[in-house]
Amino acid sequence: MKLLLIFLLYVSTLGWTWGDSLASKNSEGNKLYKEGKIDEALSKWRDAQIENPDSDKLHYNIGNGLHEQKKYEDAFKEYEKSLNSKDSELQRKAYYNMGNTHYKMGKLLEAIEDYKKCLDTYPNDEDAKYNIEFVRKKIKENLKKEDEKQKESQQKENKDKEQQKQGQENKEQSGQEEKKEGQSTEEKEKSGNESAKERTSGEERKGEMSKEDAVRLLDAFKDDEKDIQKELRNQPAEGQYRVDKDW
Repeated sequence: MKLLLIFLLYVSTLGWTWGDSLASKNSEGNKLYKEGKIDEALSKWRDAQIENPDSDKLHYNIGNGLHEQKKYEDAFKEYEKSLNSKDSELQRKAYYNMGNTHYKMGKLLEAIEDYKKCLDTYPNDEDAKYNIEFVRKKIKENLKKEDEKQKESQQKENKDKEQQKQGQENKEQSGQEEKKEGQSTEEKEKSGNESAKERTSGEERKGEMSKEDAVRLLDAFKDDEKDIQKELRNQPAEGQYRVDKDW
């Protein structure tokens, strides 16, 4: 139950010394507020403000109504206006409710300051003391969550950078391998072309005849021709014959 105190507001129950009409409207507004009929309560309080627009108590009550409607900034302004009161009890309740409003707005440090001002007015306010510790604990929890969030974000960023670095290294390595492979293929083709050229040159040289070989071969042909003519002259007469053309 103590945990819920942070969300509760002090509702004005102080005595009223105004005229019957103003007091009646305020009382009706308080009754409607307690019944949860916030719009109707605000309507009654604002009607009462027509008669007394500077009433600190009406500003305070209207602040409570706006707070219930989650119109926290407007509620806070109404509470501030109620601080003009010389009534220390009303000031104490206004500061306390301002602390609750700041808490709802997510302004935790400001909420603590409001509760401290409440204690300045009434040092024995146990609810205000409890709420100060409650909000301090909440701040520590938020700081811890924020720290963990930043660490996770940093870890993710480092991981992304490492992946990018690894990807770049892989890309560079792949490019180097392709370049090396291309150079190797080019060298093989060049080596093959040179070998073919060497083989062609060797074959051409192998098929060529030197001048000296040509002279010797010609002389051999002449000697063979002389021997053949000699053999023909030495053959007997019956060995010679003529072949006539066949008609």
